[in-house]
Amino acid sequence: MVRGWTTSPDGRHHGAYTAEATRALGTHPDGFLDFSANINPLGAPEAALTAAKKALREETGRYPDLEYTELRAALASYLGVPGEMVLPTNGGAEALFLAARAAVEGTGGKALILEPTFSEYAAAARAAGFDVERVVARRPENGFRLDLSALDEALEGTLGIGIVFLCNPNNPTGDALPREGVLRVAERVREAGAVLVVDEAFTDFAPDISIASEVGEGLYVARSFTKFFAVPGLRLGCLVAHDVRRVRAFQPSWPVNAVAAAAGIAAAEDEGFTESTLVEVESRRGELLHALGELNGITAYPGAANFLLARGPEWLPERLARRGILVRGCEPFMGLGPGFFRVAVRGAGENGRLVEALRGVLGEAAP
Repeated sequence: MVRGWTTSPDGRHHGAYTAEATRALGTHPDGFLDFSANINPLGAPEAALTAAKKALREETGRYPDLEYTELRAALASYLGVPGEMVLPTNGGAEALFLAARAAVEGTGGKALILEPTFSEYAAAARAAGFDVERVVARRPENGFRLDLSALDEALEGTLGIGIVFLCNPNNPTGDALPREGVLRVAERVREAGAVLVVDEAFTDFAPDISIASEVGEGLYVARSFTKFFAVPGLRLGCLVAHDVRRVRAFQPSWPVNAVAAAAGIAAAEDEGFTESTLVEVESRRGELLHALGELNGITAYPGAANFLLARGPEWLPERLARRGILVRGCEPFMGLGPGFFRVAVRGAGENGRLVEALRGVLGEAAP
């Protein structure tokens, strides 16, 4: 059975399950159109690919710069923050684990996870020594907007919260707090004596909501450059922190390889690619939301990133996989469950194929 996600032994679950679908259905991985992984529909910037190829030929025989001087400068300029506040990481996931490890030194207690949200937060918290407290703070009846009263109740209770994770825009629901809203959350968390980690993995698609420039004591921002720049195989991210030197003590040396560093530098400097992506994704997202909303049996929810959450029959992901279309089943997310699924925003033609496949499976008899 193809459920629409892969799960690791420690409970983490993700899309991008082409290998699992290939084994289950006995097909070839190239035969799938993958909507379960949220990657920029424009693909990687050409300048980044050129730089990566050059680095592969010329730099693999020596260690990367231990300080990542050029990479840090490029990422800092892209984010609008001082270079000394940027710590390059092996993807956004490492940034989350480092933030949790640094936070436990000063707070301890429990980690608050505002569900439904990314499964790596609980893993990062446990790895750092936090106990995990989950609270459903986003519900379909209010469009998955963050319920701040749920946050307040947890902070004011007797749980002893030491760290809070906030995904903005949130994965997998797609809702986003405006910049001012995130800063209000940061203040509430700070007043409670806890640390806030804001995961801005998809904020490149909604740059006005970033609070990277506001980072200070008790606030960390994790960034991923794999979604927006379409290089998930290269693993590049960063942590924006006020205490980079202390956080770096928990990180192995040379976390970013020379190829990823070269691609990241070129991508961060490609302003034309950024502008084109924002225009393309906004247009394709609106079209896809409208098309999904016209299908009988599907409820689609607006989003601010390059994916959309929807709800339909719980057998839908498997039926689509048998037609060569992979979507992200969202059953494992606390607060969602069977029937919810997430789709990436891809190119116009590919989005059209998804809609036609959905129309086809919805017209079939239920199993």
